[in-house]
Amino acid sequence: MSLTMGTPGQLNQLYSEGKLDIGAMSAHFLLASGDFEVIPTLSISSQNEVGSVFFYSKLPLNRLSMQDSVIGVPVSSATSICLLKILLTEELGFCPQFVYGKDPSLDDSRFDAVLMIGDAALDFDEALKKRSAEALGQLHRFDMGSWWRRHYGLPMVFGLWGARRSYYQASFDDFQTIAELLGDCWRRGLGEKFNQVLDEAVRRTGLDRSLLQEYFRDQLEYDFEEQHIKSLALFEQLAEKHKLLVV
Repeated sequence: MSLTMGTPGQLNQLYSEGKLDIGAMSAHFLLASGDFEVIPTLSISSQNEVGSVFFYSKLPLNRLSMQDSVIGVPVSSATSICLLKILLTEELGFCPQFVYGKDPSLDDSRFDAVLMIGDAALDFDEALKKRSAEALGQLHRFDMGSWWRRHYGLPMVFGLWGARRSYYQASFDDFQTIAELLGDCWRRGLGEKFNQVLDEAVRRTGLDRSLLQEYFRDQLEYDFEEQHIKSLALFEQLAEKHKLLVV
């Protein structure tokens, strides 16, 4: 067995090519593929604010619908892009034009709004708190986890672990063992190993330790329980409604 590291987008591509059988994947990919069994002991979810997936707009939402608006989105997160399309379409009745790039910036004059995820979003949002009240007043900020919660009253499931069904059927005992280990790992990571987790996160990202502590413990959630299953089913239903479940 070999271990492969990568961004959500890179891993999704490897799953699509049949090069990976089990691992972390975006919720969108798991639903769109239809070829993976959910590992029910670990998710990347949020009950309210997720803290690392933000939609920033230079215009109020209602004005995005009044002009030929352009939104910059990163290529690395199919789930967040799908979520944004769902929420904008449900709220505005249509979805503005999306332009894909590596790390879209509000400094880019082409964009009326941008979607930011991951370390870039954590870093930008922390810097945003230090800006003047006048500067903040000109920018409309939406945490994607809390936006979903406001609409549907459920946690937002961004990522999951899954196993290819052929692997699940052929190696069920291994699947069960891995599932138990993953559940144990995140609980130990938030418990006795948390300082080590924070040390490594600071080393990899360069972000403030207290920011990461809040993010891992207060914003992210790792369970996959009945409410998460219900939320994932609703996300799938809405994605299908708007024809967004494409690998």
